[in-house]
Amino acid sequence: MQEGRREEARLLVAFDMDGTLLNGRLVLALADRCSVREQVTSIMGSSNMHGYEKSRAIARLWKGISKDDLLEALAGIPLSSNALEAVEALKGYGYVVGIISDSYDVAVEHLASMLSMDFSIANKLVYDSNGTLTGELIMPLGWERIGCRCMNSVCKRFHLERIAKRFGIGREYTVAVGDSENDICMLEEAGVSIAYKPKSLKVKDKAMYIIDDLYDVVDIMNRTYMD
Repeated sequence: MQEGRREEARLLVAFDMDGTLLNGRLVLALADRCSVREQVTSIMGSSNMHGYEKSRAIARLWKGISKDDLLEALAGIPLSSNALEAVEALKGYGYVVGIISDSYDVAVEHLASMLSMDFSIANKLVYDSNGTLTGELIMPLGWERIGCRCMNSVCKRFHLERIAKRFGIGREYTVAVGDSENDICMLEEAGVSIAYKPKSLKVKDKAMYIIDDLYDVVDIMNRTYMD
């Protein structure tokens, strides 16, 4: 888990990665690369497993691949429309900007660094002495500390609250941007919630704003906090 530098800031924006900053999902790109897409989609669609159990089961499928394999899969996924421009604009205003994702630390930290972001939270992959994935996963969790119902490997509600406190930012000055049901608890926690091309009605219902271009985040923040 990587956490950014502490600095004074008025607003904080937390982005999901897969399906939000990225126009695609790393887990599916990896599944195709490892020829296990059927197994991955079966786990993802299971109604008998909690979110953290799905994350653990999927991670086992990556046993034997390398960090380079993962980064090559990431490189094949384009950024979403105006993702770079939106982040640059938000940073230009002096906002704290980062990623809270239930994807993998190697990829999330790489993307956060590429976009000059301030923080990143993600699941941590475990490697052996040869730099090969063991199939084990270290999960940040957080739901068990606050009673959140998400039960995901990364409770985005918990980590949004924690990161905001780290930077001395009140809840009303936090913004969350996500696309899937794994983002719902973060959308509920944020002062301003934005669904980017939401994947379900549940996500739409939890968001104050629905957008299909990430630069709309900048416009929403200008209207909300600068009027």
